[in-house]
Amino acid sequence: MASSSIDSRPPFSWPQVAAVARRFGDFQLEKSLPSERDLNFLLRSADAKGDLIVFKVHNPEDSRDFVECQCLALEYATARGASCQHLLRSQDTGEALLAMDLPEGEGKRCFCRALSFLPGQMLADAAADAAAEGSGKLASLFAAVGEAVGSVTAALQEFQHAAATREFVWDLQRCFEVVESHIGDVKEGHQQDLVRRVLDAQRLKLTSLLPKLRRSIVHNDPNDYNLVVGIDGRVGVLDFGDMLYSYTCSDAAIGMAYLFFHVPEHTPLAEGVRPFVEAYHQKCPLEEAEADALFALAVCRVCTSVCMSAYQSRLDPGNEYLLISAKPAWRLLERVDTFPGDAAKVGLREACGFQAA
Repeated sequence: MASSSIDSRPPFSWPQVAAVARRFGDFQLEKSLPSERDLNFLLRSADAKGDLIVFKVHNPEDSRDFVECQCLALEYATARGASCQHLLRSQDTGEALLAMDLPEGEGKRCFCRALSFLPGQMLADAAADAAAEGSGKLASLFAAVGEAVGSVTAALQEFQHAAATREFVWDLQRCFEVVESHIGDVKEGHQQDLVRRVLDAQRLKLTSLLPKLRRSIVHNDPNDYNLVVGIDGRVGVLDFGDMLYSYTCSDAAIGMAYLFFHVPEHTPLAEGVRPFVEAYHQKCPLEEAEADALFALAVCRVCTSVCMSAYQSRLDPGNEYLLISAKPAWRLLERVDTFPGDAAKVGLREACGFQAA
């Protein structure tokens, strides 16, 4: 089912890209930024202000329609006060989207964009630092994340674009299908049994709820490396590349899934993420069915993650990093397996102001 576009990463060097980047202004290369499938360059303006921007060259598998969808979504969200990057336009023609032809690419092109740079610390690092300082600091950070993610979901609720309706393995609407397709890639025995057991438990909780959930275009990937914590404590949301039309509460569930990894072992998961849910709900009010589904959908995201990691490991068996990076997710599933799901549901209902069912 799954496919990878890593092998089709843009083949350009910075000198080739620079000619296109100059259309957005006079910039100097600071450094290349990590990306699995695209090219990202951090640039500094040559004037006295020295502003930083990110220049992105998309994977050639990204269609013009979908990249345009990301551009329009960014402008739509920022115009409504969402906490995310700003899209820049070229100085000569006012275009947001430019293109580079692939060498001998049979007409294939890579689309390019310039985005504002959000300075700060990745949430993964900020959460580790906050946990070391105590539960109060971590709760404040989780609340700031909820406010930022909720601002993006709320801003996009009325946004419409045909390219956002697409098949994607990371769509929570397809979680059960994706896991079933890739659970054979998971090591037989305890790990396979754990995924099946945990996923079946979430299926029981979600069967009556899923038809009640609203749908809209969502960011779909507020993970702890797509969230930047500024020096003032505010959180910014990066990378709309996984956006699609799905459950409106997907951003809340996915954001919560990644916060689970930072909840101390002695703290119940639902209790640990409560500040996130409360702040998200203030920015983007959840309906009752969404609050009831939130914990189970977050766990579904983790199930998808371990199965996709196993699939990628099968494709690249020499990559030990894939196995190492999956270890926290496996530990989390062990934790969920012993966690009373009903207690989680009650806690998150209360966080949204609903009475215990």
